[in-house]
Amino acid sequence: MPVIKIENTGRKIQASAAVSLLNNLLRAGVQVFHVCGGKAQCGTCRYTVVAGADKLSPPSAAERSKLDALGNPPDTRLGCQSYPFGDITIRFARLPG
Repeated sequence: MPVIKIENTGRKIQASAAVSLLNNLLRAGVQVFHVCGGKAQCGTCRYTVVAGADKLSPPSAAERSKLDALGNPPDTRLGCQSYPFGDITIRFARLPG
């Protein structure tokens, strides 16, 4: 199983490749901002890939469009649209709490 390491909290969670990164984190009790319910419309679940970008599903057209509209660099992804296939390290710009 892939491991997701959240750099700015030090947490590591076991993940499923069949579930979005956002849902993996929520299932593990990690609070993540997400407003649109996983539809790539709000951009609130975006994160920076610190390591393991090649271990994530490629960005969909909807994800790329939203990230481009928000002016994000290429190492930024949406949690609701990305799926981990191997170990990754991420950093959220903003976490609740």
